[in-house]
Amino acid sequence: MQINGISGIISSIDSIGSSKKTQSESSFTDILSDAVNSAQESEGSVQDENAALLTGETDDLHTPVIEAQKAELALELAIQIRNKVISAYKEVMNMQV
Repeated sequence: MQINGISGIISSIDSIGSSKKTQSESSFTDILSDAVNSAQESEGSVQDENAALLTGETDDLHTPVIEAQKAELALELAIQIRNKVISAYKEVMNMQV
């Protein structure tokens, strides 16, 4: 049975922690852009479904209503993300150094 020193474990933990920090920093912008893109795509699909319903191409009323709800939820998500970012920014700016 081989016993490894604690320094090897600490260095591996540090490397894992630093890689997670880098991933979380880059993934935040991805999350924010995905939320905005999702809201835009949902709005586009709502407009397409409403146009199809109004022109008589479809008589399915459920799909436009469901698409409208999806677009509303995507917009609310983007707004909440923005609010959290602004709140965090204000909190950082109010910190005393």
